[in-house]
Amino acid sequence: MHVIFSGRRKSGHLDLEAIEMAVRSAMHHAGATALSELLQFPVPATEQRTLSCSCGHRAHYRELRSKRVLTAVGKVEVSRPCYLCPHCHAGQFPADVELDIENSEFSPGVRRMQAMVGQEAPFDHGRQQMKLLADLEVITKTVERTAEAIGADIAAREQDEIHRAVQLDLPIVGGRPIPFLYVQLDGTGVPVVKKETVGRAGKTEGQPAHTREAKLASISTPSR
Repeated sequence: MHVIFSGRRKSGHLDLEAIEMAVRSAMHHAGATALSELLQFPVPATEQRTLSCSCGHRAHYRELRSKRVLTAVGKVEVSRPCYLCPHCHAGQFPADVELDIENSEFSPGVRRMQAMVGQEAPFDHGRQQMKLLADLEVITKTVERTAEAIGADIAAREQDEIHRAVQLDLPIVGGRPIPFLYVQLDGTGVPVVKKETVGRAGKTEGQPAHTREAKLASISTPSR
C-alpha cells in the first residue's frame, strides 16, 4: 500500500485495479493468519487420548502434527492431534474428518471452487480463473482431479438414490383384480443440452433439434 500511495503522489494518478488487488491480498493474508490461529487444536484431555481403530483395537494419541491446507483466504497451517494404532500402525486425524480435509490439501470451499471452474471450461482455464477471481495458486491437475472426484461422488449418490427407489418395500395390493385398464400415451419435447441432440433433425427443415421426446402415460379404469 505504501508503494501504491507513493506512486500516486509522484504521478498524480490512482491505479484502482492495483489498489483492489493489493487490498485483496492484504485481506487474504490477515484472514489466513486468523484462520491458522483458529485451527490450532489443543492436546486432547486424558480421557480423550484413545480412539477405536478399524482393526478392532485402540489407537492412542501420539502428538500434534501440522498440515498445510489451501483455503479461500490462502494457505493456512492446521495443527491437530494424531492417533496411532500399535497393532496395525494406522494413523488417525479426527480433526481432519471434522474439518472435511481428510486426505486433502484443499479446504471444502476451495474444492467447491475447483469443481465449479472445472465443469465450466478446460481445466487449465479453470486454474487461471482461480488465480484471477480468488487469487489462489493451483495447478491444472488439481482442478481436474477435484472436479472428477466431486462428479464421481455425485454420481455415486444418485445411484444410491436409484437403488433405494428400486428396492422400495411396496404394500401387497388387496381387493378384486381389475379386468380392464385404459392406457393413454403421448409424447412431449423436453429441452436438453446440445450434445444430446447431435445428429438429430429438428422440426424445422435444415435446423438441428433442440429437444428430446419424453413419453407420458396415464392409466385408468373404465368408467361406470
